[in-house]
Amino acid sequence: MLPDSRSIQRFFSGLAEVCPVAELSHFHLIHWSAEPPSPLDPLRASGFRGKVVAARASLADALRHHHPGLVVVLDDHPTAGEQAEQVLMELPQGKEAARLAIDTALAALTPTGKLWLFGEKESGIRSLSKRYSGCETALCKGHLRLHTLTAASQPLPDKGESAPFRPQADGFACLEYDGLPIAVRPGIFSWRTIDAATRLLLEAVRETPGRSVLDWGCGSGVIGVTLARRFPEIQVVLSDDLVTATRCARRTVEMNDLSGRCTVLTEDGLGPALSRQKFDTIFTNPPFHRGVRTDHEATLAFLAQANACLNTQGSLWLVGNRFLDYGTLLRQQFGQVEEMEGDDAFTLWRALKLRKTTTHSRPSLSQIPVGRWIEADALS
Repeated sequence: MLPDSRSIQRFFSGLAEVCPVAELSHFHLIHWSAEPPSPLDPLRASGFRGKVVAARASLADALRHHHPGLVVVLDDHPTAGEQAEQVLMELPQGKEAARLAIDTALAALTPTGKLWLFGEKESGIRSLSKRYSGCETALCKGHLRLHTLTAASQPLPDKGESAPFRPQADGFACLEYDGLPIAVRPGIFSWRTIDAATRLLLEAVRETPGRSVLDWGCGSGVIGVTLARRFPEIQVVLSDDLVTATRCARRTVEMNDLSGRCTVLTEDGLGPALSRQKFDTIFTNPPFHRGVRTDHEATLAFLAQANACLNTQGSLWLVGNRFLDYGTLLRQQFGQVEEMEGDDAFTLWRALKLRKTTTHSRPSLSQIPVGRWIEADALS
């Protein structure tokens, strides 16, 4: 059950009663929406004047729009690399992503500093006291909780069965696909293994996709980098909303010596940088979760604009879960749509650009089935 606007308002108003809001230097947000009701409204009313560190381009853009004058930084470091005394942070989804972010934030605290962590119960915050020493519950209202840690808090032995994140010297772990190293970090989709839908798409691309290619929602960069290595004549742009994802994608590009032919952008959807460009082919394994929530909005907005970013006779390749009816949505926007590949779990679609420019409405959310709750650790 998602918290409604009243419970959000109650929680953050209550937070201001137990947390020294006016002393917070940093407020780190990852998946939380900046659209009303926003946690910033009651916090600013209670004296918050600190810096907001947004881990998504869409979040940073929305915060700047809804809260003029607010200092907003786009970064996946909880304090943007600065030392801090009092930090409020949204708990990331997944045990390894949470541990990485918490350890990073604790390392940035002064010796007397304090870390305040909030999240929905489904995010895994309920087990935080079993994972860190000195963890205390400061507030619990509805589906939202607030916990505190100090600079002296330490991670407790992990009794889980999942393998811990063990970064290399550059701060990334490394996967391999088709002989290519892929840089990953907790917090991005499928960071433990190359997911099956991406494999299905890449195995289907047997001919050159043109000279200009976009890997939208690139994650670790496996689609864009694999295609750049497979077809030496193409130029590839890799784009993602999440800063951690584009950090991984840039490192993947570097490790494969493709900086001359691959550009990585951190941008919300088809934003100002991408909308000025045209591509022969767009490839995507689009997101449909934001944290623990089902969220199709980014993909709907992308599908409404993708046709305009394609060259004449350009195409969009989209792979997704079979239960998501992307075919219906694609036919609302493109001239010709075909189901190319598929299995019991996933379907690969190819849509060709309309010959004549036509104004199309945004795809309807009702065309996509409502998703179910997914455990936080299943998203890591």
